[in-house]
Amino acid sequence: MKIASLPLLNSNKKEMGSSSYGRISKKLILLLTIAVCCGYVYYKFKDFGNEINEDPEHPKGDSAEIINGTPAPPVSEYLLSEESERLTRKIPVSHVFVASAYYYPTSKSLGNNAVAFNMVVDSKNFDISKYTYNFVGSNGTHTESGFAISQIEEEEMCRYAPTVARGNTVENLKKLELESGGTKVEIPFKMARYTAPKPVIICISPQFVAEQWQIFLMHAHTAHRFGAHIHIYVISIVKAYFELMKEYERQGYLTIEKWMRMKFDKPGSQYFEPNLNTELRNQAGALTDCLLQYKEAAEYIAFFDLDDVLFPLNYPTYLEEFNAEYAQKPDATSLVYGRREHEFIKAETLAEYDFHELVASLKTSYTRAGKVVVKPDRHNTTWIHASHREDPTKRIHIKTPHLIHVQRPIQKNGNNEIKDMWKSRFWRFNETIHEVDIAAIHEDIQRMKKNKEVARIAKRLPSRDFYFPVVFKCYLKQFYGRKLTECPNAEKCVMPQRKDIKCMHTDAEYFSGPSSEPFTFHYFTNPFWSSDYGCYQ
Repeated sequence: MKIASLPLLNSNKKEMGSSSYGRISKKLILLLTIAVCCGYVYYKFKDFGNEINEDPEHPKGDSAEIINGTPAPPVSEYLLSEESERLTRKIPVSHVFVASAYYYPTSKSLGNNAVAFNMVVDSKNFDISKYTYNFVGSNGTHTESGFAISQIEEEEMCRYAPTVARGNTVENLKKLELESGGTKVEIPFKMARYTAPKPVIICISPQFVAEQWQIFLMHAHTAHRFGAHIHIYVISIVKAYFELMKEYERQGYLTIEKWMRMKFDKPGSQYFEPNLNTELRNQAGALTDCLLQYKEAAEYIAFFDLDDVLFPLNYPTYLEEFNAEYAQKPDATSLVYGRREHEFIKAETLAEYDFHELVASLKTSYTRAGKVVVKPDRHNTTWIHASHREDPTKRIHIKTPHLIHVQRPIQKNGNNEIKDMWKSRFWRFNETIHEVDIAAIHEDIQRMKKNKEVARIAKRLPSRDFYFPVVFKCYLKQFYGRKLTECPNAEKCVMPQRKDIKCMHTDAEYFSGPSSEPFTFHYFTNPFWSSDYGCYQ
């Protein structure tokens, strides 16, 4: 390393003896060399400590470094975490998270000026199965107290139960409050829909760390072909995929609904963490929210997962197919479509995406628990597969077609961990998809490929699986294919954070009402998309 001559040394050279100068000069050069080297080391590695201790929710840079971890839950003096007590311990206050509330000026099934509260309620302190909640409605000139009767869709291994409470109130509702022990809490509400984009609405359960854009395209274009509008709930999603979904929303294929994690801002009394103790990210609550939204607007509502795709067999539209099935049993409460597991080879890029090739690659496996299509005026709640409150004898079980459950997407060039994790027999595809429909869906996909915004996004869509095998492996370990021993959800799954994968995640302003008995109410307002939260459930 060369050291530049220093003016200070040059200026003092005449005043010193040559030997003294030599000794001092060598010492100074040595010290300066050490200083420069130290500076270089500091500059080179000054961020090293920050990188290895980096907050996994806020990764920096674009490298593919993987940071393991899950976001730390908020610390509260009231939080109970003893695993052995989660289903048995009784506490003085039952905490309630209000996911949504709706007002119906008129309703075919609920009556005039009806309200519905879509909630998650601690169900282990006392029997809440038919509890009546107190509420107050006002319109600026008149205030009226009311009683809301409830209906739950519980999973016995979970502490919190999805609950809907409904009642009737004043006309022209302006303010809605829930009351507990003399304490009132104002709850934000929305007007129920009275028009729908299509007569058939497909409600899609909440997506998290979503990356399977190939399945999304399959479902979006199929639903569009057969006259349905998708209403999809999203918690978190890979950013490029999110942009693609937003463009499809702008083109009228679907509506995206933000789905919130539950948070108790100021609990005020002991509680068990709600996300950990609620079934599958409150999936039943999301599907119920969709039911309550479109209750007066849609002729039929289907409750599907994104990977459940239905191809009607006998009619050109879902509406005609469902009408024909209900005509056989007019008082039926639902149509139950069995789900047959399928695998398919998925394109790695949008340019390669070919619907003819996708269909040709489909292979069929066994039939699993079904999903339902309902007339919305006959239901006030639903569950993941079908409502627990429904009389099973009033269902119509459809023998054919089945839902094509594309749960096993196979990568052309990836390691396909899914095959090792889920060993199942697949054979030749034996469902029916009419050639004319395949061709029409293919052409619609090709048309959207030419969309300038879609073309811009296409280059950044993920070509390899990352989160899908992580979640699937966790689900297999916890509850897939086995008797439940705990509340099923992804809260204990470790979601690695990669610096080259960014996600959009829902967030909101969270509020708690005053601590009261028997219920303390919690809710949110102003939901928004965050790019800083991370790729988590």
